[in-house]
Amino acid sequence: VAVRMLDNVLTTTRWPLPEQKDEADAKRRIGLGFTGLGNALIMLGIRYDSDEGRELAAEMARRMRDAAYDASADLALERGAFTLFDKKKYLQSGFAARLPQELKDKIKKQGIRNSHLTSIAPTGTISLAFADNASNGIEPPFSWHYSRMKRMPDGSKKEYLVEDHAYRVYRLHGGDVDALPDYFVSALDISATDHMLMVAAVAPYVDAAI
Repeated sequence: VAVRMLDNVLTTTRWPLPEQKDEADAKRRIGLGFTGLGNALIMLGIRYDSDEGRELAAEMARRMRDAAYDASADLALERGAFTLFDKKKYLQSGFAARLPQELKDKIKKQGIRNSHLTSIAPTGTISLAFADNASNGIEPPFSWHYSRMKRMPDGSKKEYLVEDHAYRVYRLHGGDVDALPDYFVSALDISATDHMLMVAAVAPYVDAAI
């Protein structure tokens, strides 16, 4: 559903310049990703900076990649492959060459609608506005709670308390927020190396950027 929706966005977008439309039509790049990974691990009782956390994130990314490529191949059958699609060159490229054989066979037979399908964006505002302040993108939560200043329609300012989604759910279920379990890991609790290791775990299944 997400791949079809994002492909529809490319079709319905009114591009400022014809060159932008031509570029979009030629490759039909989309960027399916995820948000809330940090909160998902917390709610499963798994530390973000653990081998178990990285293995689960990699499995999520692998399944997302396979589902996206499968859907795009089906869309190609329905709507045609992206304009610059060259079957031989595409299947020999670095990322496509690592796809499961079943997907490569399907693309060889049907083509593929989108040149690139997966990308994990920061999603900060999206997570706050539409996901009850779930942890954004691939990152663990930055802070369990903080104040946010909002400018109101009349020009005045109003201060809001913003809580991390997993933290708030835990609190509302009677959890002791003064003694959080050790699987409540924030971005400030882990090392730069642990941030890097999570990116490295997921990167093999992402064809664009994290």
